[in-house]
Amino acid sequence: MRPMTSLRDEARNPNTSRERLHELAHQPGDRGQHDSDAGWCREYVAANPNVGLATLQELAADMDDVMARRNAANNPVLDNQTLWMMIEDIDDLTADAARERLGLAPKPRPNTALRAVRIPVIDVKTGRVTKP
Repeated sequence: MRPMTSLRDEARNPNTSRERLHELAHQPGDRGQHDSDAGWCREYVAANPNVGLATLQELAADMDDVMARRNAANNPVLDNQTLWMMIEDIDDLTADAARERLGLAPKPRPNTALRAVRIPVIDVKTGRVTKP
């Protein structure tokens, strides 16, 4: 694993200015690349408690960056209006983080325990598969 870069350290530091955090959130580069400073900086900026609300709202709205959205939902700086827009997020962990901050129950999921499970039954005499 590559050591932490100075850009990533700066993005994680709660003493970094809001203007600098905004710059770090907009680093050029391939955010999808595993070891990209651009992607990691966005993730760390979204979790930083000193980030500006406008930058955090921008990261929370980016549907191409699930980790930035998830960290933004957990960040106490994010306003309730943005959290309400995130409660039905396609990523369940992001939706649950937003719901928890708003005092709501976790995102409803299909209850697999109550669904009838159809296990095929094999008749040993005939070898036929019968439905239960």
